Amino acid sequence: LGELQSEAVRFASRLVTDPREQLAKERLFRRGGHDGEHSVGTWVRVQGLQTAQTLNGRSGQVVEPLSKDSGRVGVRIAGIGDKAIRVCNLVPFPEVDTMKVARIYCRGERRSGASTWRWPLRYIADRPFASSPVSERIGLPLHITRWEPDRSLVSSSDFENIWAGHLMMDLATGRVPHEWHTMPGPLVVWRADGSDFSADDLCLVVCFVDELLQRFGDREAPFDPDMEVTPEAFERFKARELAIADDSERTQWWEDLNV
Repeated sequence: LGELQSEAVRFASRLVTDPREQLAKERLFRRGGHDGEHSVGTWVRVQGLQTAQTLNGRSGQVVEPLSKDSGRVGVRIAGIGDKAIRVCNLVPFPEVDTMKVARIYCRGERRSGASTWRWPLRYIADRPFASSPVSERIGLPLHITRWEPDRSLVSSSDFENIWAGHLMMDLATGRVPHEWHTMPGPLVVWRADGSDFSADDLCLVVCFVDELLQRFGDREAPFDPDMEVTPEAFERFKARELAIADDSERTQWWEDLNV
């Protein structure tokens, strides 16, 4: 077991950039953009079109931000493709019909880190997904779904996503499945029970795993996942993080915790 765990450093290396800092930058980016209720990632229904009436009643996801010149956003409609539609012809799904999910960007996308989106459960539950082993160990079952990038990805390095390794690593063996270690691409992470799961929640889980990676290879006090990867251990980590935030200027790190 010790030899297998020592391989974890190769399969899920420690994060180079602090996820907390990435989230803080993403929030500033989002606030600066004033995207409003038609921001990228929002699910909408089309209504009131006169020239393309067949689209009325269809649902789609906003994939391109508002153009000030045209007053339109890019909407991806299943089975049809991307359409530029005026915001006056789009009705966002009500919050009661959606849940928060965490969208993780891969290396080649326009943004980095993660964002919180609101999605209807039925639109994501129909797509293939994998279950995060570490999330099940801490009593917070998460599903991971591959998603389309926000722009064309060319090289294999564009698909790199180190957060995927943290979520999909088997902490009992220290291994990450090949399909999640090599070119995982953009991802959406959501709770198996359909409850809200924000980018802040995701960051907390990833930081918990990142801290555990320091324990691999400790020969004096071998890592014991049955004792160190539990709901209680995660709650202790969460309490410690919140206490640090309360005593510092880092309160913005955990603005939207749901776990």
